[in-house]
Amino acid sequence: MVFQSETPVRTAPQPPVSIDVIAYAPVAFFHCLHCESIWQHTEVRAKARREQLETSLPVDLQDQYQRLSDWVRRMDEAHGQRLRFRIVDAASVEGCLKSLRYGVRHYPAVIVDGKEKSTGADLERATTLIERRLAAVRRGSE
Repeated sequence: MVFQSETPVRTAPQPPVSIDVIAYAPVAFFHCLHCESIWQHTEVRAKARREQLETSLPVDLQDQYQRLSDWVRRMDEAHGQRLRFRIVDAASVEGCLKSLRYGVRHYPAVIVDGKEKSTGADLERATTLIERRLAAVRRGSE
């Protein structure tokens, strides 16, 4: 006689697919922690911070960053916790090292699980790589 379990068998949840996005990102500079705690309550500092962010990139890179940001939001809405995004400024030390590691010469660059990459402003290939990786994770293959 064979008995079937009444409780469903639960499998461990899959870890999220890691997405590193290397791009030129807007930058704002901060004071020391003590000064920031004082300045954060003033409209003067808020205005200066907005101005820094608005002028830290040329207009074409601001537009590119906005399109990239919109794409990341859409991907997050579509796939939620199955994806984990990290945005890395291409001009930072980490951005330079990742660019060398993955052979990236054009930005933005999307690195999927440290294995596949897509570069350039056309994010359709990046979307395809991510969806392919998610399908592989669902099937249980690496």
